[in-house]
Amino acid sequence: MTKMNGKLIQDFKNAWKNANAATIGFAVNIPPSQWEVKPFNPRFKSFAWEFACLSRTRMCYLKGLKTGQLTFSHQGDIPDKEVFERMTKREILDNLRRLSRDILKEIEKVKSENAGMVVWLLQHERVHQGKLILYLSEANFKLPKSFIMTWGESNFPK
Repeated sequence: MTKMNGKLIQDFKNAWKNANAATIGFAVNIPPSQWEVKPFNPRFKSFAWEFACLSRTRMCYLKGLKTGQLTFSHQGDIPDKEVFERMTKREILDNLRRLSRDILKEIEKVKSENAGMVVWLLQHERVHQGKLILYLSEANFKLPKSFIMTWGESNFPK
């Protein structure tokens, strides 16, 4: 296994911290009473489903970073999305924060053979954020400041 370049590891860590801050920001800006709402009903999924997918996928990537084997199929040690979808907003936020800290620790140890997993994780997170921009905008909820700052305040007129 080849050790990763220190600057690249730091870049991965910074990118992850930034992506996680936006994901948490999106969740925080959704009122608990709207957690299970589908802003584009019947098209697309609910807020709860988006965060259930993010939670489960983070668990799969965390396991993949630890073992070198990434899989999204049913696994006994990783709950299915439906389990996460039934969680409260507070439970999901606590889970996302814990998973983020654990992922950050694994990024620090990542070998070059698994660097692609970090890139794929970041891509997955950003795809959901693209959907969440639409969802929150449709529901007239505030977008997270961390997301707006990252992508340029001039792109999001007040």
